Amino acid sequence: MKNQERIDIISAELEKSCALEQIHLLGTIQPHGFLMVVDLDSGRIVQVSSGIVRYWPGLRDMTAPVGQPVAEWVEGIDDSGSGGLGSLQEAYLQSMPWRPRFERSGDASAISAAAQWECAAHRVHRWALLEWLPSVTEPGQNHLPGHTVTEITRAMSRLRHAEQLDSFFTDCVKVVQEFSGFDRVMIYRFLPDGCGEVVAEHTAPAYQPRFLGLRFPASDIPSQARLLYMKNRLRVLADVEATPDVLVPPTLPDGTLLDQGQCLLRGLSPVHLSYLRNMGVRATLTLSLVCDGKLWGLIACHHHQPRVPPHQIREGLRQLCELVAEVSIMRIESLTKIESVRTQLSIDHLLNRLRQALADARDMPSGLEAWMPELLRMFRASSLGLRIGGVDYVGGPGRRTKSMRAVLDEVWQRVDMREPGSGVDMWDDLLAPGKRSLDSLPDAAGLLVARHDGDDVSCCFATRPEVVQQVRWGGKPHKHAVRVPTGMVRLEPRRSFAEWKQALRGHSEAWSAAEAEGLGKLLQVVVEVNKLQLNRQLQEKLHWRAHHDQLTGLPNRHAMEEEVSRRLDLEQCSCALLLLDLDNFKKINDTHGHASGDLLLQQLGDRLRSVVGRSDLLARFGGDEFMVLLQLHGPNATLALSKAERFHQLLCVPFEINGQQLHLGMSIGIAIPPGHGQTTTELMRRADLALYHAKSLGRSRSVVFETMMESNQLEFYRLEHDLATAVERNELVLAFQPKVDLRSGRVIGLEALVRWNHPNRGYCYPTIFISVAERSDQIIDIDRWVMRAAVEAQAGWLSAGRSLLPVAINLSMADILSTNMLNRLDSLLAECAVPAAALEIEVTESSMMDEPEKTRSVMQALNQRGIVTTLDDFGTGFSSLSHLRQLPLQSLKIDQSFIQNMLDDSSAEKLTQTIIAMGHALGMRVVAEGVETAEQMRWLVDHGCEIGQGYFFSPPVSGEAIYAVIDRIERENRRLRTDL
Repeated sequence: MKNQERIDIISAELEKSCALEQIHLLGTIQPHGFLMVVDLDSGRIVQVSSGIVRYWPGLRDMTAPVGQPVAEWVEGIDDSGSGGLGSLQEAYLQSMPWRPRFERSGDASAISAAAQWECAAHRVHRWALLEWLPSVTEPGQNHLPGHTVTEITRAMSRLRHAEQLDSFFTDCVKVVQEFSGFDRVMIYRFLPDGCGEVVAEHTAPAYQPRFLGLRFPASDIPSQARLLYMKNRLRVLADVEATPDVLVPPTLPDGTLLDQGQCLLRGLSPVHLSYLRNMGVRATLTLSLVCDGKLWGLIACHHHQPRVPPHQIREGLRQLCELVAEVSIMRIESLTKIESVRTQLSIDHLLNRLRQALADARDMPSGLEAWMPELLRMFRASSLGLRIGGVDYVGGPGRRTKSMRAVLDEVWQRVDMREPGSGVDMWDDLLAPGKRSLDSLPDAAGLLVARHDGDDVSCCFATRPEVVQQVRWGGKPHKHAVRVPTGMVRLEPRRSFAEWKQALRGHSEAWSAAEAEGLGKLLQVVVEVNKLQLNRQLQEKLHWRAHHDQLTGLPNRHAMEEEVSRRLDLEQCSCALLLLDLDNFKKINDTHGHASGDLLLQQLGDRLRSVVGRSDLLARFGGDEFMVLLQLHGPNATLALSKAERFHQLLCVPFEINGQQLHLGMSIGIAIPPGHGQTTTELMRRADLALYHAKSLGRSRSVVFETMMESNQLEFYRLEHDLATAVERNELVLAFQPKVDLRSGRVIGLEALVRWNHPNRGYCYPTIFISVAERSDQIIDIDRWVMRAAVEAQAGWLSAGRSLLPVAINLSMADILSTNMLNRLDSLLAECAVPAAALEIEVTESSMMDEPEKTRSVMQALNQRGIVTTLDDFGTGFSSLSHLRQLPLQSLKIDQSFIQNMLDDSSAEKLTQTIIAMGHALGMRVVAEGVETAEQMRWLVDHGCEIGQGYFFSPPVSGEAIYAVIDRIERENRRLRTDL
């Protein structure tokens, strides 16, 4: 046979024919006992073995018991139970204290001379099988000759405490051989490819080991034989050459063959008997080793002489052998798991270090490259690669003929995708004849692939090179096909078991279960780290977004305020704070469009950068307002004005926007510490007063703050005073704006928005008075009024038979921190008979960040009451993703600035898309506020945003008009979908 020749090559027809051979439905039993088969329903004997006439005194006709009540032929069976077999029904799996009624057919002298018999009973479906074996006739014959209980105990203890599998196997076969008296005892282990290998052998002094280390092909013990070994774990053959007895009648009353799979006396197939003869074996005892529910191997005992009475295998020996098998199974499982645990611990230790290293790495490929030597060494691999998200990576010295992407595409085609989820697939024979190798990794004989089906399907693989194995076979593994009288074709066993060597090529070292599990863990680590890196990148983007202006790239107000405060805390007061505001910028937007206005602001930002010093700070506050912190040699107003003049000079040169020249002016307000304030708030307020004064003087000039400018604060105080009595005078009103399910077009909720109907100023929006309320601590009174008004509105709608639509209200930080807010809310809901689900609470990012623990506690309490919580205006502040993940939020509302800019600004579009994806990843619904156009709505639908709110659907309206607006929105959406 050539080295590349496959083992046991048989045709598909022959393979199918062999698989159909029913080796456990033979209809024969070994002749040193006899069998009765009883129908449990009728209590009558339906089958016996032909040898019964040899052992039953006076019985001449083997069919005489058939059809007779078993109680008339067996003493000790209680015939008072159901069907006459009460005791047999209850204890058919035990050896029973029954005796044959030999007097049925023999005289007294014949009966007294008959041997004593023991019965082993078990059940197969509705049939009870009574197997009769010669019992002990002399005292002590049932015990193991020459061996004491102490010796047995010592041997069992030695087996239980074996430290290595090899030493355990050696001890095990020695113990079984010594106590059983068989000439040869072997442990036969099944290999992953179905072949078997003798891993231990011990013989009596007159014989020499001859099978240790030899392999046997899978067809020596076909699949149906393995099922039989699983079913009946103790198999005994007393004499290979004995002519078996047959069952009469040959079939059961229902026409089927008796299933003898669990019979002790069951005969063996002719093929197996021929196999044993060819090995020179006369008697056998086989013990199945079943580990983790699978047939691991066998303890095979061979004898060169028959083991029939008076030398048959007694009950004591069978019990000892079963005990040895149980100990063997436990020790094999234990030692195998110990070795597996050692490997797992080693892999886990490496992966723990790898996880931290990858988390700190600049990117995934560079991190993996640094750790590739250790990973290859751990998995004993020649190459290792992964695909996760948009990252493809393949490393290691293994030869590659294609790109990383092509390699991973080919590997991915090998993955078994029949079962969704995660899993591991393995091969160790890719280069064997008839197998399909990897074109892109031509030297890979072994392949291990782990896959993970999460948000992104990912995989990780390792390969191994070919290892040429010198296999020692127990005889040349070639069989002859013969056709039996029934027409079936079967394999005849080989006639020689002399050692035959073969160089087995095309295989790699086999993968272990621990390695497969380890690769799965590696993939899990990489998936987790990739998510961390993506979150970190998103966090960095959001951090940049939170601290920078999206249009100009300059620091924003938040970042500027933080830095000014830091410098003031360090008493770096040699500076001036400048607020810059473009004059009549609104005309640019109205005349030339917002896109032109944005281009102008970008060019202005570039010009301002060109003149500020390294120690100066420049920021855009929003709109057309900028802020500069100039470093000075001292609190010098003249120097501050001189430096401010440079900014005016920047505007002398017109701006080129879309082929047009645009001229602009700028007003500047200046505040200088410490005289104009020692905190950021004071300086900004006074710089703003100076800026207002500059505009009132005709614009395009710089003004330094003076004390008299604060008189203008009188207007603020008047507004604050009027607001103090607004709730009492019932000047506040609620307007409601619908929230629309973008997929169905149905209105699924409302947002309550407060308005102030001032007696002199008229209808005031929140932008006018909310900041005043927050600064004067009147916000709590407004919050409480809004909460009551919203609940009372819900009560009215519910009593009118309207369907429940949750109303969202905003809670300020002051209300969240108030001690009795939850109790007040409970009382209000109970008073108005409104369910908690009728409300939805929105909190801002600033509230979440200022008092995260308190906010979390309040939100959890609201959730427990059935109230949905939403994070409002997301993206305008800086939310820690770790905090965001821990907050009990059900919804995320994208700030309207994103929606308004996303179709014109690619950065805003990408960030909006990222926020939607992040919201979904956190299990939240995503709401987009400020939807004003059909294009914005379609973009949101295409990118998975669930809910929209804005003037495209409806402006805020009164409670009396809201349901008419809802009907209109849903009617128009239905018509739109019908047209589509």
